[in-house]
Amino acid sequence: MKGSGEILFRPYFVQRGRGPHLAECVYASDVQWDTFHSNIKLTNDGIKISAAEGQRFAIHVRWNVEGYGYLFQAADNGGDGYEPGFRELNLNYELAKSRIEGNRRRFQALRQESWQPSRASLSCMELSMNYLDDARKTQANPELCAGYAQQALAHGLLASELIELERARSAVQKNRRDFLFGCDARAFFQMPTDLFCDRFSQLFNYATITHYLIGDVINFEPQEGQKNFTERAALCDLLRQRNITVEGRPLFWAHAWVTPDWLRRKDYDALKLYLEKHIREVISFYGDRMHVWEVVNELHDWANELELSPDQCVDLTKFACDIARDVNPQVRLLINNCCPFAEYVQLGKWHEKPARHPQRTPLQFIRQLIEADVDFDIVGAQVYFVKRPIADVIAMIERYESLGKRVHLSEVGAPSRGITQEFHETERDFSVEPYEWRRHWDEELQADWLEQIFTYAYSRPLIEAANWYDFLDPHSFLQSGGLLRKDTFAPKAAVDRLLKCQAEWNCR
Repeated sequence: MKGSGEILFRPYFVQRGRGPHLAECVYASDVQWDTFHSNIKLTNDGIKISAAEGQRFAIHVRWNVEGYGYLFQAADNGGDGYEPGFRELNLNYELAKSRIEGNRRRFQALRQESWQPSRASLSCMELSMNYLDDARKTQANPELCAGYAQQALAHGLLASELIELERARSAVQKNRRDFLFGCDARAFFQMPTDLFCDRFSQLFNYATITHYLIGDVINFEPQEGQKNFTERAALCDLLRQRNITVEGRPLFWAHAWVTPDWLRRKDYDALKLYLEKHIREVISFYGDRMHVWEVVNELHDWANELELSPDQCVDLTKFACDIARDVNPQVRLLINNCCPFAEYVQLGKWHEKPARHPQRTPLQFIRQLIEADVDFDIVGAQVYFVKRPIADVIAMIERYESLGKRVHLSEVGAPSRGITQEFHETERDFSVEPYEWRRHWDEELQADWLEQIFTYAYSRPLIEAANWYDFLDPHSFLQSGGLLRKDTFAPKAAVDRLLKCQAEWNCR
């Protein structure tokens, strides 16, 4: 280990299974968990990093905790962050200490809101702290310390999940009529019309209709100036006839999957000319039939096929919002964000291509929009299963709430089989890999994820909507992420779970 500022986090593989137990993807953040590009790396000895002098930081690693899952965990020195300085730390102990100290702070904050913990959460908290104390006392024996720390982490993870779910359930206000249960509506194009309408309206009072230029079930504008409104307008009208509120999305998304060559060739000035014409035409066509328009999607230095600079991303978003507001002052405007933990900053990638400009996190992007007086109403946060403990996902959502805007959980999803796979990936044999959360994915586990996210969203007054992505296999973002099975259109367990929640909350 060279350099006086380098820290080594040494892992001790005390797990019994074959693994893998530690993933190659590691990254650093500040103590608020805003990711920054660093020289962090995984070596044969462990994780090495030397951060800038005076900068406190956390590290994030995907670590296998048998009995809970193979998930990304943070080591943040109990919330204080680490300072540069030559030393070696026990990764197992640091992960456990950080989780349990975070639980303690969260526990105390929620108790001040009159939340009463259950016996189960109290027991998990106590067990995790006892094991951490054993680990602290045995630090002179790194292997023994690591074993105790792993037990502490396992119980601490379960405690954090129980705390969040118990608190959310206790905060649910029944009869809430302003909450939007949403889903993507592309399944309309793959199902018998009446069956789609009946199944969809049974579950949802909110729907999104996609307008991807290419890469959609029916491309919206494969040739410049030739927009396909007919099918989408028919879907919009059918949904509204069922008293379902409709959102249109997106007005601009520069991902490689949906960017036609004719748009990719435009310079910035030509792009703005096109975008003004596009926004005016699309919003005018629907008028008041669309309650919300998603203005830009994933423009926080992730979906950037046009290689816009950070300043151009802010300027274009402001420009697009101003045009949309001019066309329809009543429509509500949403800025959608993906990758909430922003690993792409460490990777230096716009999806798969190297990023040519410094990158920022979604939260930093939204803050810059607010500082630039961009006129929008709603922060959209994507909440796919992202290999994180549920408590960490909730903590990230609450950072969006702190900005003073309304929040939509704009895309929520989890698989119902095996391991998480995006739709473009090939099938893998999940039986040889460690499970991601609790066990390998099945329909009931997918239902658990849906229940936890929707319960949390429903319990938070600033969160107006949660949108599942999407309705039908295999056209979901995740290969098995739909609520209905392909071909048969039979409902999965998540359908029953959502209906049960809605009945308990007396909200529909």
